[in-house]
Amino acid sequence: MQDLIGYDDIIESSMRSVIQETLKKIEKTGLPGNHYFVITFMTRFPEVKISQELMHQYQDEMTIAIQYQYKSLKVHDDFFQISLSFKGKYENLSIPYKSITSFADPSMNFALKFSMNYDLFDNINKIKEEDKIGAIKTTKSKKKDKIDLSAKVVSLDDFRKSAKDK
Repeated sequence: MQDLIGYDDIIESSMRSVIQETLKKIEKTGLPGNHYFVITFMTRFPEVKISQELMHQYQDEMTIAIQYQYKSLKVHDDFFQISLSFKGKYENLSIPYKSITSFADPSMNFALKFSMNYDLFDNINKIKEEDKIGAIKTTKSKKKDKIDLSAKVVSLDDFRKSAKDK
């Protein structure tokens, strides 16, 4: 049976809002107690902004920890900005919530995992390029491998039926 309501999108949006609401809380007061966050995101996702040096080191995915050495956290509707220390130097990052593949607060044994693969990512980039110039561009070599997020706790795949079941 076909999902005409769009439950997958509703669930994913709700899960991403957990990240935004959590970051909003610490934006004003800082991290309480022993809380800290581990966030993995796709570095080539549209609207991700990191330095060229970091992009060179983390060409596909990057995992950051928000714990001790961060400053200037700004939470927006579609993304957040933060300054983190890398090798003693602060770097500014701008991370859209949709680029996040996992979010965890290990102090609470809490984690969210999002199913994203490079085919989806390449399609997003292709659409973005088409929008920019109005013509179809072929994307660079497509990776068919799924990102391994098996160590995380909550997955949208747990709520989806397999293609065979539909």
